[in-house]
Amino acid sequence: MLLTLQEQIQYYAETISTITGLDVDVVDTDMIRIAGTGAYSKGIGESIKKAGNLLKTTLKGVKPLFVVNPRKSAICEGCQTKEECRELLSVCAPIADGKNTYGAIDMICFSESARQRVLSQRDIYVTFLGLLASSIAARVREKQELEDISDLLDAMSQVVNINDKGTILYDAKGDIVYHNDRARQILRKTILSHFENFSITPTGFQFSDWNEYTVEQDKRQQLIVGKSAELSPKTNRFSSVFVFDTIQSVISRSGQGATVSFDSSLDHIIGQSPLVIKLKEQIAATAQTNSSVLITGESGTGKELVARAVHAIGDRSDEPFVAINCGAIPDTLLESELFGYVGGAFTGALRQGQIGKFELAEGGVLFLDEISSMPLYLQVKLLRVLQERTITRLGANRPVSVDIRVIAATNDNLHELMDQNMFRSDLYYRLNVIPLHTPPLRNRLDDLDLLVDHFTDKYCSLFGKKRISIPRRLMEKMRQYDWPGNIRELENAVEYLVNMSAEDGTINEAALHSGFLQPSGRHTSRVLPSSGTMEQPPVVPLQELERQAILRALAYYGDSSTGKKQAAKALGIGLATLYRKLK
Repeated sequence: MLLTLQEQIQYYAETISTITGLDVDVVDTDMIRIAGTGAYSKGIGESIKKAGNLLKTTLKGVKPLFVVNPRKSAICEGCQTKEECRELLSVCAPIADGKNTYGAIDMICFSESARQRVLSQRDIYVTFLGLLASSIAARVREKQELEDISDLLDAMSQVVNINDKGTILYDAKGDIVYHNDRARQILRKTILSHFENFSITPTGFQFSDWNEYTVEQDKRQQLIVGKSAELSPKTNRFSSVFVFDTIQSVISRSGQGATVSFDSSLDHIIGQSPLVIKLKEQIAATAQTNSSVLITGESGTGKELVARAVHAIGDRSDEPFVAINCGAIPDTLLESELFGYVGGAFTGALRQGQIGKFELAEGGVLFLDEISSMPLYLQVKLLRVLQERTITRLGANRPVSVDIRVIAATNDNLHELMDQNMFRSDLYYRLNVIPLHTPPLRNRLDDLDLLVDHFTDKYCSLFGKKRISIPRRLMEKMRQYDWPGNIRELENAVEYLVNMSAEDGTINEAALHSGFLQPSGRHTSRVLPSSGTMEQPPVVPLQELERQAILRALAYYGDSSTGKKQAAKALGIGLATLYRKLK
């Protein structure tokens, strides 16, 4: 450890030698010469274990040694350099702090006049050398402590950097003296300079047990959540530490924003038919843009898979993909789900408030499925978001900036809904910047074999079954089937076949249920036997006639929420009654 202070100790040695006229020799506990003057200025950094019995003895003790006649002293017995020694007197002291010994320092006389001077003031020289040795020991201990602190700070810095929270450390003046890598990552879109001239202001809201803050710099704004802690008054240099994270991360960990993970690469859109190849080319073209996308297609054609592929190939692929089905949430709740709310915004609201899907999707993609089911008053609010890129939480009066890409999907004919004033035309044009259409399975039967193979592998692996072999006759029946439920129905059909397969992977067609791959009343008219083949004309129960009427209405108007409303109106029944009868 003394070697790290070599220059300073050498300066001490030369100063003492100049003032006293004595030579100085300093060694560490390994008998490596650290500093020296005169004859001892040679060999600095080298071992002197063969000589220096006095230094070796001093290292073992705790008090200074005063040797009047070095060559005649018992300490010098056995010294390998005794015959060459010309020392007349030595004063040697251990460099120690009471706990640790770091080395020894020796003052040596080579002239009789110097020897007499030291002898006449023995106590002064012994005391002086002891104080000097203690001073050097204190400097060594201080440096050791500083290095220990430095090592600790380095270790803490590494811990802070691998932590998933942003960390900012302030000094007593309120200036930032440290920030970790995660802090820069979270604020990369807001803090473009070196963390200068920006503000962090509490909004007064809370999420979980985190406080919400607004970060602003040069008119750029961002919402984060964090906690601030004042440091002990004993810490003069540092005043406080601020630990923070994105709202999305905190909400996700709490479970509110949890979403199902999907493999959403473009390659997972199965198919090589011309319609699918064209669709993939159109998706690929959306990669370098943030324009809104409108996906149309029948139910079960894979609209969400297309939306996830758009997200996966774009520059927002590392950011969130948040999906919400507008038709599955009651109108009264859909607004709060989309925009979020502050605590106490309405009866039943959570005390701490709730983040909305727009904010959860910050930096990424918001997928609005069944957009045609969105009520008109919310369509107006959505249009404003698309135009101004800001939202306002329910119960709040401060707008929040959002950076998102919106992808919407529907299986309804939006032009018809616009004609009926059930969908806003201005919103349609805002959404339909990039139109994508998912073709129905009946128009892409060239992909049937690929899809069947894909779903067969999936469910055989999932259920731990041997790879099934679908009979040629059954495959032909699949090709002739109309697939009203599209790929979703095909997947369910293959899952059913895997479940019904024998241990050897074979399928007994006779064991399949009678309705398997049979056209339903919605898509084909029911053929009744001619009167000549029955002794009495057929009598169809009223319940069956009612069922057929409902199915025909749904086949005409569609199976969406809007279609059900129109079907109920055409049948002269309430929407609730229609849902009850469908059960």
